[in-house]
Amino acid sequence: MSVRSTVRVQREVDVRLLGGSSVSGPTAGGVVPGGVKTRTLLVALALDAGTAVSTERLLDYLWEREPPRSAVKNLQLYVSRLRRCLDTANTGFARLLVHVGHGYRLDVRPEAVDALWVDGLARRGAAALRQGDLPTTVAALTPALAGWPVDGLAGLVPSGPATTVTALWRERRLAAVEHLATAKTELGAWAEAADLLAPQASAHPARESSQVLLMRVLAHLGDRTGAIGVYRRLWHVLDSDLGIKPGVEARAVYEEILGD
Repeated sequence: MSVRSTVRVQREVDVRLLGGSSVSGPTAGGVVPGGVKTRTLLVALALDAGTAVSTERLLDYLWEREPPRSAVKNLQLYVSRLRRCLDTANTGFARLLVHVGHGYRLDVRPEAVDALWVDGLARRGAAALRQGDLPTTVAALTPALAGWPVDGLAGLVPSGPATTVTALWRERRLAAVEHLATAKTELGAWAEAADLLAPQASAHPARESSQVLLMRVLAHLGDRTGAIGVYRRLWHVLDSDLGIKPGVEARAVYEEILGD
């Protein structure tokens, strides 16, 4: 299946990372790896599905600080646990987690991993928006966000790589919401754009791009008071938390609303 498809088809194995890790397959569904390190190992391997991930990289994922002397043996234990989880979901089929060289590889297709599938759609939607292809933007981003919970990659070891990848996937979802909302406004679906933006703007009050979009949408819908309230909240959060003021675009939209 190509990432160009907006319908996710069940493969022999389906790896879910977003909103909690699990594996489904021909013989079992929703098998959850036990333990935070085993779940983190699944994420580290699945995000590079079909590609070998070095032992050193996996050790970085699994330990918040310097790995202990027994780290390699412990990694082998977590690999064994993850293999049992995969085998439970895929009994009778080829082994999916293989040792290769100085690392391990998860032998599943990228589109079988929910995070990679939604990311492919998000990239397609963003590209379509840049090209002015609004129907394709909506067609790609709507199913992507439907399968992309707000908490994204959660419950991982708080290591450097895991923290980085969690933040990356959070940013990608925030951007996808903004892209879809922008397409909705250009198609005249202003109320739908407001429904998309309001929860995000509330959860991320210092994210200026979401606040500016929401201000524009509310003003267009005739909610001048709401739009002004969004700006004042943004001003307060930026001033109190970061010691800065809203940017040029936010101030320009605010002044335009006041002028109206």
